[in-house]
Amino acid sequence: MSDQISIVLVDDHIVVRSGIKSLIEVIGNYKVVAEFDNGLEFTKALPRMKAPDLAIVDLNMPEMDGLETMRWLRKNRPGLKVLILTLESDEKTIIELFRLGIRGYLPKSCSAELLKKAITDVVISGYYHSELLQMALTSEIENNEIERKIHEQMSEREMMFLQLVCSQEEYTYERISEIMNVSRRTVDGYRESLFAKFNIKSKIGLVLFAIKHELVRV
Repeated sequence: MSDQISIVLVDDHIVVRSGIKSLIEVIGNYKVVAEFDNGLEFTKALPRMKAPDLAIVDLNMPEMDGLETMRWLRKNRPGLKVLILTLESDEKTIIELFRLGIRGYLPKSCSAELLKKAITDVVISGYYHSELLQMALTSEIENNEIERKIHEQMSEREMMFLQLVCSQEEYTYERISEIMNVSRRTVDGYRESLFAKFNIKSKIGLVLFAIKHELVRV
C-alpha cells in the first residue's frame, strides 16, 4: 500500500469523529479526506466528490442512519467499500448490513491495532471479519482455485443448508430441518461441519463466508 488510502468518516458525534480521524492518520498511510454528520449529508455530497477508498460509517445517526445509508449505497454506489462502526450486536442487523454490502464492522471501543487491521483487510482482500477464512485474493487464478477447493470440501446437502441459512427469509434452524426433511440434529451436524472446515464460529460468519465466495446471491 504505497499510495495513500483515502477515507471518509460519517459520524454524528464530533468528538468521536475527531478522535478516529487523529488515530487513523497516525496508524498508517491513510488520509481522512472528508467528514459528515450523517448518511444524508454523505450521500448528497458523494456524487460531487471523488470516491474514497473507504468509508467508515456510524450505525446510529439522525437523518439517515447506517442501515439507510447502506441501502442507498447498494443502489447507487455498490462498489464503495464501507466499514461500519457500531455498538450493535444484534445478529439480524449485522447480517442485513453484510447483505447490503458492508465489508466489515467494528466496535467504537476498538483498539488502534484492530482499526488498522480492519482497514488493511478491507483494502487488500476486500473484507474484514474475525471469523472469515483468511485467503490472499491476489489473482483470478488463485480466486478460481480457492472457489474450486471450497466446493470440493462441501457436500450437496451442506450447500443446500448454507443456501437456506443465508436466505433473506431468515429461516430458523428448526425451519431449515423441516425444509430439508431431516432432524434438527442433522442440521446441527451440517452447521458444525462447515464451522470446522472453514474456521467459522457463528451464523454471521457463515453468511459472510457465503457472500464473499459468491456461494449465494444477495
